[in-house]
Amino acid sequence: MVLILFILLLVGVFSNQLRPVVETVAVSKATNLITVTVSEVVEQCISQQGLGYDDLMEIHQGQEDGSLTTVTGRTTTISQLRSEITQTLVEELENLDAGQLGIPLGNLTGWMLFSGLGPKLRVSIESVGDVVAEVYNQFDSAGINQTHHQVLMDISVTVHLFIPGEVTSVTVDSTVCLAETVLIGSVPNSYLQTG
Repeated sequence: MVLILFILLLVGVFSNQLRPVVETVAVSKATNLITVTVSEVVEQCISQQGLGYDDLMEIHQGQEDGSLTTVTGRTTTISQLRSEITQTLVEELENLDAGQLGIPLGNLTGWMLFSGLGPKLRVSIESVGDVVAEVYNQFDSAGINQTHHQVLMDISVTVHLFIPGEVTSVTVDSTVCLAETVLIGSVPNSYLQTG
């Protein structure tokens, strides 16, 4: 009986010392895996629908000279794409293989010799908390009367990781480019820089 109590006490002390290490490694692996999954899902959704810049944005030109006047987003298409990305992302995260997040016990020894060896400590995504996707435009100067336009999406994913003995929340923020182009306006006959 004393031996059993001693072993339980030893396991308790050992697990309390390893818990921060296990949590750090699990959060790092989950962050990397979620970031890769976000990129893959966005690429998959865009390529399946065959979307390009012209499908997401509409360029209006002047009647007389054909010069660029305004750029308008195609709201319905953008909303459908955002919805599909969010839904697919939730499905992909819920179906992740727990083995991808497992931590070999050899990694917890701190010795390089045992790194990657031993049975894996099971870590799994208990549930997907929130997936929030917001689309916005970014305009940057690209030269005289030229503007680099990007349609960007900020994606924030919160998941709850089950590490033996506790549940830890992880939030990963990613920004992906949905489409981009260089908008070219009319070039003036003369250019004066003062200064």
